[in-house]
This record gives sequence, structure tokens and C-alpha cells, in this order.
Amino acid sequence: MYDLVLSVTSHSKDLALPGERIGYIAISPHIRQTDLLVSGLMISARSLGFVNAPALFQRAVGKFQSVSVDIREYEKKRDLLYGVLDRAGFECVKPMGAFYMFPKSPVENELDFVRDLQQEERILVVPGRGFGKEGYFRIAYCVPMEKIEGALEGFERIGKKYIQRKG
Repeated sequence: MYDLVLSVTSHSKDLALPGERIGYIAISPHIRQTDLLVSGLMISARSLGFVNAPALFQRAVGKFQSVSVDIREYEKKRDLLYGVLDRAGFECVKPMGAFYMFPKSPVENELDFVRDLQQEERILVVPGRGFGKEGYFRIAYCVPMEKIEGALEGFERIGKKYIQRKG
């Protein structure tokens, strides 16, 4: 329908491969200077720190181009985790298209909070500053439901310690 089309796809969400930088870019045969375009794409990916996925992984993913995970599983995990964070007093926007959320840290330096959460409750989250969200922390819910269920009481306890004590 259009001559100058690029189609870009990442499989981190549709195949539940978080953190894996694997997907494809399809370039219309009508685009001129495709070699220059491909070179530019490769340079930009490398300058951002991305590395090509191993060849074996590329071959395996190729067999799953028409497969996708059930998005309702992500929604269940999101809703469960968001509900507990909300009840515990964390400020957080409910995600509508991701498998992670960024609650506001209850203390100014989110590094201190993340350290406490990991050491006291054994809940792995990462500081938001690595994603340009200083003062927030990132929780990924693309893990098995058992991991989320196992973290719920810890979020409630840490909420009481940091948030409800202030109020």
C-alpha cells in the first residue's frame, strides 16, 4: 500500500522475553539505499549499548513469529501488584501497556529504599534513575505469579514502615 515502509518489532513483550533485545526490522524493497539504512540502524543500536542476540536464539525465535503470550496473565499480575502497592500507600500510575511499573520511592533517595527492600524483604526492584526516573523504583511483573504473590506481604510491611508511619 505504501512504498516507503519500515516495520519494527521487538519480542520482549509478545513472547515474554523481558530484557532480551531480539526482534526484527523489515524494510520495504522500494526503499533506496537500504545498505546505508541498515548501517545506520546497526550503529545506533551499538551506540545505545545493544548487542545482537546469539545466533541460536535468533533461530529459535524465528519459529515463533505467529505466537504471543496471553496478555490477560500480565493484567492479572499487574492488578494484583498494583492493588497491594496502592493499599500500602505507594504513589503509582497503573500501567496500561507494559510489564513493569514505577512507584514513587517513599524516601528521597530511591537507592536507600531499594537497598532496604532487597535486604529486609528479599524483593528485587531496581532504582528508577537507571531509566531516567530518579526518586522512583521499577518493578517488573513479567515473572511467575508465585514470585508476585510471595512479595505482597513484603510490600505491605515496607509500606507500613515507610509510608504509614509518616502519615
